[in-house]
Amino acid sequence: MVSTRLLTAEDLFRLGPDAPYELIEGELIEVSPQGRAHGRAISNLAYFLMNEVRADRSGEILSGDVGFILARNPDTVLAPDIAFVRTERLAGAGDGYLELAPDLAIEVVSPSNSATEIARKTAIYLASGSSEVWVARPREREVAVHRGHSKIEVLRGDEILQSPLFPKLSLRIDEIF
Repeated sequence: MVSTRLLTAEDLFRLGPDAPYELIEGELIEVSPQGRAHGRAISNLAYFLMNEVRADRSGEILSGDVGFILARNPDTVLAPDIAFVRTERLAGAGDGYLELAPDLAIEVVSPSNSATEIARKTAIYLASGSSEVWVARPREREVAVHRGHSKIEVLRGDEILQSPLFPKLSLRIDEIF
């Protein structure tokens, strides 16, 4: 019988910042480089959210594959494309992975992502304590806003994205893509 050891968040961290992986229940999940539409959506979302957060200093917008430890034994570490964490939740946080769920996790879907993979990540974020998960789909030019497991709002075109996390935000979906 062959035994496979489950990896920990610390094992993943030791692989270094260039290792293209996330960790779900102790198993490495490979993530791939993405294209222009994906990068543009991330940049635009981060820009609009940074403007909101800078104005009221309510927290930090994080991008660039910041790891969040969402479960232990077995460990789950996900790196959303963009995350928001309220200031008071960052007290005492170091420079490594954050051992908390982001208040907001944003995943920008690429052609290499399966619907099952995105649904699984969304469920993990919500079960771990994220208030909201936004799933941006550049190809469809839409954003699905998940607030809890059963409340999903899909926005397109000139519809406006608003969030209790950013009371002054009023973002037209077509400005993202």
